[in-house]
Amino acid sequence: MAERLVDVDGVNLSVEDRGAGRVIALVHGFPLDRAMWAAQIAALGGQFRVIAPDLRGFGKSSLAPDDAEQGVGMERYAADVAAVLDELGVTEPVVLAGLSMGGYAAWQFALRWPERLAGLVPCDTRAIADTEEARAGRLKMAEAALAAGDSSPALSMLPKLLGKSTHQSRPEIVAAVQAMIQRQTAEAVAAAQRGMARREDVRSRLKEIACPTLAIVGAEDVISSPAEMREFAAAMPQAKVVEIAGAGHMTTMENPAAVTQAIADFARSIDG
Repeated sequence: MAERLVDVDGVNLSVEDRGAGRVIALVHGFPLDRAMWAAQIAALGGQFRVIAPDLRGFGKSSLAPDDAEQGVGMERYAADVAAVLDELGVTEPVVLAGLSMGGYAAWQFALRWPERLAGLVPCDTRAIADTEEARAGRLKMAEAALAAGDSSPALSMLPKLLGKSTHQSRPEIVAAVQAMIQRQTAEAVAAAQRGMARREDVRSRLKEIACPTLAIVGAEDVISSPAEMREFAAAMPQAKVVEIAGAGHMTTMENPAAVTQAIADFARSIDG
């Protein structure tokens, strides 16, 4: 394991860089950090070069002074990922996987730098923008987190982040996700929620993403349902869907072996 610090316009991004070969970049969801990919980093790092950043503000990464107030757009997170790849000397096309908010950033990466992608893996994510109600909820959480001075308002997401079977029979995963949320800062929560509230509806642009695409979704996901993900995959030129049994929104932690295998098989298929 090699942890690196990458400076992007004065923002320090903490990045895990492991292994060699085809690059697989892993972008985490909200309100989490790269530890949600721990099982994938460990397993894939023996076969590929795995690069997993903490997005700005999350984990060990810093924020710019006005990020919490202005919000961090999905295009900014995408640009940070591109800058990380540049700093680490990655010039060849990569396989980019993003879960939930990481998927929103991955859409922006794919639309801005298609030449840098060998393959795209949207995990438990959405292509549609927020409704007015959802947008208002995000802005309310941003304000609540800053008022509380911590990430506690984001704990309200926990029931929906994990599948019913996980809540019923795997308390250790529930505890791990809860702890990950609790270690994030109020500023990171506010910055991301304000950025997601104004994110682009990319449904009409999915046809532009021509690279091979593997959509991964938990069978019990109630945030980005299998039906919704199959619908957006059908709009893409080269997309297929893998449904992960026994998992809700946090597929990487609820059924890590299945997610790892799906990503590995996909990456190998690109290389023939």
